[in-house]
Amino acid sequence: MLHTIQMKNISFVLPIIVLIVGMSACDQLQNNILNGNSPGTGDDDGVSISPDDIPPDDTTLVGDVVIVGDGVSPPQEWINDKYQLNSAAITDDTLEISVSYGGGCEVHEFTLIADNTFMESDPVQLAVSIVHNANLDYCERWVTESYHFDLTPIKTMYQQSYQQDAGTVVLNLENIPDGAPALVYKFS
Repeated sequence: MLHTIQMKNISFVLPIIVLIVGMSACDQLQNNILNGNSPGTGDDDGVSISPDDIPPDDTTLVGDVVIVGDGVSPPQEWINDKYQLNSAAITDDTLEISVSYGGGCEVHEFTLIADNTFMESDPVQLAVSIVHNANLDYCERWVTESYHFDLTPIKTMYQQSYQQDAGTVVLNLENIPDGAPALVYKFS
């Protein structure tokens, strides 16, 4: 009977001890911060974390740019999982798109595929499409993300084709949302 009573006392006292120790650690952390000391810099700290350990919320997602030709297959031969293109815009040498898709358990990849031949007009046009590889992600969360594509390979292709540094190319993006402005890529 005495053994049972001692266990009850321990189960009552133990949470109180944990609470007191936790409050003491919080007070010490608060004092360090108020005194200008960063948390996790003391000799006796057991755990520390730095801003480098936490991924930023505004991580820029970057997609590859591939020009068809020279051994690169056309887009219809690529894995192209379903996605919704919400918007597309060009700023400087970057195409930024907003896409939504079902998933959330795997890393998704978006690739901008460009034709290797310009369509002659004024300004010239280029057929481009975006392919999506969901990497067999069968989760069903609805994800919306922004991806950035460096358009420099298209600029380089233009400069080599027309022997000019400055130019304008209209990107005819497949599946662009209705009412979206034309994607005009101007560079100098």
